[in-house]
Amino acid sequence: MSDTVVVDTSLALKWVLSEADSSIAISLLQKWNTEKIEVIAPALFTYEATNILYRQVVTGRLTYAEVKKLLTKLFSIGISLNFSHHKDISMQAMEFAHRFGLPAAYDAHYLALAEREQCEYWTADSRLWNTIGGKITWVRRLSDHQDIIH
Repeated sequence: MSDTVVVDTSLALKWVLSEADSSIAISLLQKWNTEKIEVIAPALFTYEATNILYRQVVTGRLTYAEVKKLLTKLFSIGISLNFSHHKDISMQAMEFAHRFGLPAAYDAHYLALAEREQCEYWTADSRLWNTIGGKITWVRRLSDHQDIIH
């Protein structure tokens, strides 16, 4: 087993937002911390997380002050961001997006990073899972961890 995992924003935000399956996500993070697994994400992660949290302000779900604290908490968890300047990640992301008919290439950057690092990619994005689940053996969904702990 690799000592690294790639996580996407859909999973990581569950570590700071109170959602139905946040406890499962926190349990998974604690497991990785105990096992000294490095959690990584492409640089895109910071832009997505910031935008999703900001949308919470725009829609009135959270205050600006709350979102600032949540973003600070998220970035203090210790996710290693990969600011790869290598065009191979983007080219591979485009290949994944095309191969699976994804509506955009954003999510495919997580796939490309996990492939390059030869590690698992964890997501809580059910739409993405429904598209690629089972087609790539190293892609895991949050409910996989739920199945393990129950």
